[in-house]
Amino acid sequence: MQIEGEYNKDKNVDFPNIISPELIKKLQLDLNRINIHHARIKQALNKQIKTTIPIMGACTTSNGGIISWKQITRILSSTYHPSRRKFQKSSLDFWRENHLVTCVPAAGAASRFFSDLQKYIIILNDLIPELKDIFHKFTANKTSFELAFNVRKKIHSTILNIKNIPEISVLFDSLEEHIAEESKKNCYQFYYYLLELLQTGTIESNFNERNTKKTVKKKQTSQQINEQVIRTPWEYNQPLLKTKTEEKNKKIAKYSAQTNHWMDRIVVPNNAINHQKEEFKNEYILFNSHEQNILKSYSICSIFVYLYGTIPKALVPTTIEGDSFLTLKIAEQIKLFPCLGNVLVVPTNLKKDFEQEIIKNSSYLQENINDIFALKDSPFAPTWLKNSTNQKGDWLVLEQGKSLSTIRFNLDGTPYTDEDGNYVPISAGHGELIHLFDSIADSFPNAECLHIRNIDNVIGTSKDRIEELNIPAEAFKIIRDCIEVLRAKIEDHLFHEQINKQAIYKIQDQEVLKVLNYLCSFINQELAQDGLNLCFNSEKHFTGIPFQTIHKIVGNLFHWQPLAEPLNNYSAWEKTLSWLEQPISIFGVVRKEVADIGGGPIFAELSDGTKIKLCIEMPHVDEKETMEYFGPRGKATHFNPVLAFFELRTNKRSFEKEQVLGKKVNYSKLFDDRFWLLTKREYKGVPVCYHETVLHELIGNSATSNLVFIEVPRTLFRPHKSFFDSLGNDRRTYGFDETLVSLETRNF
Repeated sequence: MQIEGEYNKDKNVDFPNIISPELIKKLQLDLNRINIHHARIKQALNKQIKTTIPIMGACTTSNGGIISWKQITRILSSTYHPSRRKFQKSSLDFWRENHLVTCVPAAGAASRFFSDLQKYIIILNDLIPELKDIFHKFTANKTSFELAFNVRKKIHSTILNIKNIPEISVLFDSLEEHIAEESKKNCYQFYYYLLELLQTGTIESNFNERNTKKTVKKKQTSQQINEQVIRTPWEYNQPLLKTKTEEKNKKIAKYSAQTNHWMDRIVVPNNAINHQKEEFKNEYILFNSHEQNILKSYSICSIFVYLYGTIPKALVPTTIEGDSFLTLKIAEQIKLFPCLGNVLVVPTNLKKDFEQEIIKNSSYLQENINDIFALKDSPFAPTWLKNSTNQKGDWLVLEQGKSLSTIRFNLDGTPYTDEDGNYVPISAGHGELIHLFDSIADSFPNAECLHIRNIDNVIGTSKDRIEELNIPAEAFKIIRDCIEVLRAKIEDHLFHEQINKQAIYKIQDQEVLKVLNYLCSFINQELAQDGLNLCFNSEKHFTGIPFQTIHKIVGNLFHWQPLAEPLNNYSAWEKTLSWLEQPISIFGVVRKEVADIGGGPIFAELSDGTKIKLCIEMPHVDEKETMEYFGPRGKATHFNPVLAFFELRTNKRSFEKEQVLGKKVNYSKLFDDRFWLLTKREYKGVPVCYHETVLHELIGNSATSNLVFIEVPRTLFRPHKSFFDSLGNDRRTYGFDETLVSLETRNF
């Protein structure tokens, strides 16, 4: 399904005949879409079109652009009578578990996650090129290796003058806390390999065997220390570090002194041995603590980038217990936000791998879950606890495949080619995920809402997080219920009165009035009262609801465009219905802090003069407005969408009495050619550019969707952009102590 191609097929675009259809076909890409991308890039590079969007102002809680956390919690708490609060919660739970699907984008690679470690490796490899060769020898298991004395001396003097980075210098020592044995073992092995080679100049063939023993000994020492620190309940009255191992060591020392005769300790001098030691001493280079720390940092950076740098970020371990982002997200969806189903979007050709990972997590969760009954009705429950008739929360794996990719271009607009003359594909951005919405809607026919939360936004499963995440979910449900009533009533009104089109002026329906009265609580009260006053005459008698009231109340909630003048009543109602039928988007945003770098909610003016509310990305902002709105003291008060709720289906004609599914949103309308990015990067040292779309812009603008920004607490926002964001974190610090067994609990 080529949504973007269909949407743009009628546009008059001059496609240069530079793109080779054969090379595009070889990559299994769509030629029409690549031509569209190429034409836009050429126009942007030639400055025929602007790639920035002028900002009119920042969305804030004071100007109605954002609904504050205080306001939304007050509205939702007063929606139901106190006697029906239990019904309110159970109603939300039922809707979430039967009509909501969670989408977890997980196609991102871990390369950017480890970029700080990669930069450190590049710096040291530039200063000491031999390190790169040594690492290649190590990974190829070529243990017999020699290094000349003058080369080692040069390396030693270079390392002496290197100032280590504080954040990276502590990485190696933090390995002791981790129980991910494979990565820990590799880090230790490479460090000892590197240290022995640089100090002695040679690596013997039995290095691996000796090094394994050294690693095991270090592991045993670490375990003894951990056992000393952890006390059992009956030892709470004893000093913390006093253990039975001390007494055992004393007994061993005493026994050793009794059995070893003093003559056995006499060593006869050997001149040949002394001569060899003297020669070895001349060739030996001592690496002190500073130099060793540099080697440790290089070792752990190299091993982690080698093991995890090329795999998807979702599979990278992020806790000291070794849990990956995928494992934590599965645990979150079981306890934090159980729903009808979950969709995992993965890179090309990795669908089967991720499906296997999900299956592996089944036994892993059963071993690590605090309460096995929490897995009931989930696909991860043991056989004896499964209920096939009531299973919820299935995981569907979809690929962000080749069809959703584009190619790289040089900065002169010509396609970039590799050494073999082939085009180089790249993901066209996570805005392309909209192409998958149709498959998601078909896979879950009862789904009304798609909840989008990134794989690396890990917030835990505590009761506080559950209550906080349910607030924007409930806001979406209630706002959608209100809009569904308005859609159905207006659609019915237009259908039954279409014979006498000029007579349609007001809707005589008290239920619609109640809905509008409730929606007034979300907007400025003066504007709301102006809209309601149009429904009454001077004597305060209800006279009907004109379309102007809908625009005063709903239009200010979603920030619609003004109605074009002049329009007759029927055309005005038709236009109102067309805007109501746009999909609803609820974006959760957090208050901006000084360290936050990125876009956020703003009011903007598009190139055609359309004024909209938009969740803008930084490449769409020029340099001047970047500092004005998104700098340390910028006007923007809120930052980035933390989570989103998007409508998959709108109403079907209300006068059809039988129960039917809602009609799917027309996803092709979301691909608006006013929202695309010209992204510039370096690829293998060459500056390149490519066409990219961003999901939060395509579903987060009031031109194509009914968008509402809701303020959410910072506790719902814990992204992991760098490896240092997850360093030293365990299940407890992430907030999984109520769901997963923590390390302390297991030791206890």
